[in-house]
Amino acid sequence: MFRLVTKFIGQPRNIIWLIIGLSGLCVMAWLMNSENPHNTMALTGFFLLLFVISASVGIFCTNIVRHGLLTGGGVFVFFILRFLGLREWYYLLLLVLCLISLELYSQKR
Repeated sequence: MFRLVTKFIGQPRNIIWLIIGLSGLCVMAWLMNSENPHNTMALTGFFLLLFVISASVGIFCTNIVRHGLLTGGGVFVFFILRFLGLREWYYLLLLVLCLISLELYSQKR
């Protein structure tokens, strides 16, 4: 456990990804407070901001762009499924398995 923590702390991080994530979070809060939730453009902006925020924070935390994009895509698809009313547990299981298979496929290339 200690090696994992020192490995995480020891690697230099690009602070720009964290700044993008936090500023995106502020923009999302503004969007949610100022726009009508039934507006199609507001929903599109919300989901795109959600992807950008989760991808940038994922890139900052893992320091690997591929993992950050997979994290962002997973969060994006999860919330799209929730929005569409698909709330069963097996949708989440299938999403996690799909993300794991995409990670394994991209490692072998």
